[in-house]
Amino acid sequence: MTRARLSRGRVRDRLALGAATVMALLAGAAPAVGQSLTDGTPVTVTGPPATVLSADTRGQGHLVEAFGDVRRARNIAVIVPGVGWTGPLLEDEAGAGRRHPAVQARSLLDEMEALAPGAPAAVVVWLGYDPPAGIDPDAARSDRAVQGAPQLAAFVDGLPGTARVSVVCHSYGSVVCGRAAPRLHASSLVVVGSPGMDVWSRAGLRTSATVWAGIAPDDPIGLVPHTRVDGLGHAADPTSPSFGARPLPVDGAHGHNGYLVAGTGSLRAIASIATGHDARVAAPSP
Repeated sequence: MTRARLSRGRVRDRLALGAATVMALLAGAAPAVGQSLTDGTPVTVTGPPATVLSADTRGQGHLVEAFGDVRRARNIAVIVPGVGWTGPLLEDEAGAGRRHPAVQARSLLDEMEALAPGAPAAVVVWLGYDPPAGIDPDAARSDRAVQGAPQLAAFVDGLPGTARVSVVCHSYGSVVCGRAAPRLHASSLVVVGSPGMDVWSRAGLRTSATVWAGIAPDDPIGLVPHTRVDGLGHAADPTSPSFGARPLPVDGAHGHNGYLVAGTGSLRAIASIATGHDARVAAPSP
């Protein structure tokens, strides 16, 4: 077992090297791959204005916004963002690019409504925790995820019981989802651009939800070592066949922030899952 043979010092070295490599790629990458707040050219996505479900000034500022009517929705998708987001940044849509969760939420809502026009839908952006500020030591640890997991589970549990709920976990948000999974009342967990979920297999999540995972070929997060020693690292790669998640198509998705972009196979697949059309999701080509 490779993870058992690695010394703690070597694990720390590998994590530091992986984080440094990712940071270098993100700093020098083209806007379509980079980790800037706007991630390139501002994007205009039509759709409903954000409805604030909750907001407070704890930590970095927590904010939960809905796009569509959550009370009437039969299909609800909850997006859990990753590093770099705060309440004030989420609220500010000026010059928003494809990385902005509000842009992603409207894109997903539009696709869900197109796939199931007779079923009211809503997409929620849940920022009820304090993500790490960036690809830094906090991002290699699980403290932020451990703190946020109970709040995520409580929020999802409070959604209408008549709705199908899917949770879309991006980047460090997938660590939060992994920690919340045993208490998360959702039909599906969709994991994209994940550094790991703090478990070594899908069984370790202890959830009845269907788990999907995908990563774009040029997503720099794929360079992060999948290990866990002394609280560093987030364990197995959820996209590895041995993990046990269903493979999510990512055709057309580029970089770390391209999974919910119009026209991508990943957006279509996530919308299909969120509307109960799992059978339409074809396995990615080898």
